[in-house]
Amino acid sequence: MSSQGPNNGSTFVDDATVGTAIWGTPTNAQTSNDTYATASLGTSGVSHYLKATGFGFSIPSGATINGILAGVERKKGDLGTVIDNSVKIVKGGTIQGNEKASGASWPLSDAYASSGSSTDLWGLSWAAADINAADFGFVISCKNTD
Repeated sequence: MSSQGPNNGSTFVDDATVGTAIWGTPTNAQTSNDTYATASLGTSGVSHYLKATGFGFSIPSGATINGILAGVERKKGDLGTVIDNSVKIVKGGTIQGNEKASGASWPLSDAYASSGSSTDLWGLSWAAADINAADFGFVISCKNTD
């Protein structure tokens, strides 16, 4: 058994499928360099999805996909309690699969959070081509619970 990754996405966009708070400069999420994609939530605010695609996988055709582990580095500002609103996978360009939002508070400093696992298929069936596709990805939306 082999695995691939971690890979960074190459395309980051604000997706208005959920929430009302826009992700400013979503491309800042592409690397860990202390330049951030940000969303101003306000009281009880919910962000749009921050959508990452274009991970550049090259899984061999016919390979069996046993699970998908997605990770994100995140932090909150100094006000309010921020948690995941929604965390999902993007297959064929469509946001879908099992909900992976955590109830854990986002920290005040950069910290890595993961969703899924090497045995978690997010409630979907997968072929290598699905994950190799440029429109495969991950979305996250957050909310202020204060």
